[in-house]
Amino acid sequence: KIAGSEVVQLYTKDWFSSVGRPIIELKGFQKVYLNPNEEKEISLKLDVKELAFLDEDMKWQIEKGDFRIMIGNSSKNLPLKTTIHVQ
Repeated sequence: KIAGSEVVQLYTKDWFSSVGRPIIELKGFQKVYLNPNEEKEISLKLDVKELAFLDEDMKWQIEKGDFRIMIGNSSKNLPLKTTIHVQ
């Protein structure tokens, strides 16, 4: 019944990393303003380079494997999920 806003957040999870990694990592977000009964479609882009991390030799690398992509309005509420494979 009233206008409001929401922050849509995109998180990733590396299923099998060679070094310890955060459980999930925030990789993008977008604030959306909505009028009553309004719907909007938004796009959040994730470049494969954003999956890079520092390995045990302190060098940036992207490991091959499966990554979970999760979208929601907080790290505790991520209803949209998919898995991608990086080669």
